[in-house]
Amino acid sequence: MGQGAEAGSANGSAAPSAPVSSAPVSSASTAAQAGPGGSTPPPAHGAPGWRRRLGAALEELWVALLGWIPTPVGLALRLAGWRWMFARCGSVRFGTGLSLAGCRGMTLGDNVRLGRGCFITATDGTLVLHDSVALSPFVHVGADAGRIEIGSHTAVGPGTVIRAANHCIARQDVPIMHQGHVPGVIVIEEDVWIGANCVITPDVRIGRGAVVGAGAVVTRNVAPFAIVGGVPAKVIGMRGSNDASVGGSATQAAKG
Repeated sequence: MGQGAEAGSANGSAAPSAPVSSAPVSSASTAAQAGPGGSTPPPAHGAPGWRRRLGAALEELWVALLGWIPTPVGLALRLAGWRWMFARCGSVRFGTGLSLAGCRGMTLGDNVRLGRGCFITATDGTLVLHDSVALSPFVHVGADAGRIEIGSHTAVGPGTVIRAANHCIARQDVPIMHQGHVPGVIVIEEDVWIGANCVITPDVRIGRGAVVGAGAVVTRNVAPFAIVGGVPAKVIGMRGSNDASVGGSATQAAKG
């Protein structure tokens, strides 16, 4: 289990981040999925118009033009060239090779670090990264059509996937890829450590100070200061009760 986030910060400022919302996670998946004799399915998103397609293409092009430039020069150019695209952007360290989509739905606090090769999207959704959130290389955060909020001083290990939507699967007469998605909400509170190669599923809350062991799949809420690991993730300890063996225990649980 490891943080692996690239260190450093760039110049810039923004208003201090608000605390992570304390409202309970409300499951959007309670919307019924279609099926013979079932109730009405969630409405499908229509095909985007040409203006929206053009805007998405220009956003992708602008991200690609600045995304490859290495060294501190690249960091400064990305911050200066990208910060206007977001709902709000503080002093963010944008690593190389990032994929960004739906930036208007993203709020980024101060000292946020997005590691090399991260894939961050919020099309028709909302993503909030509070101050000092660190995403290690190749993290995938997908808030499309849903909401993801990550509290301050939270570290996310490399290769982790955090997605706020699930495929609809109820119908058997329609291919899954044509049934659309059920959007949801993910709230990760402050001072959380999420290890490498984890999966965080929709409609969960990870409490303040929790630790998620490497390779864990989180499918339900995690209590504050709990240490969880495994597939699906289960509580294997509490912070402060067995600190000396936290790393080994979490890694061992993740391995099975």
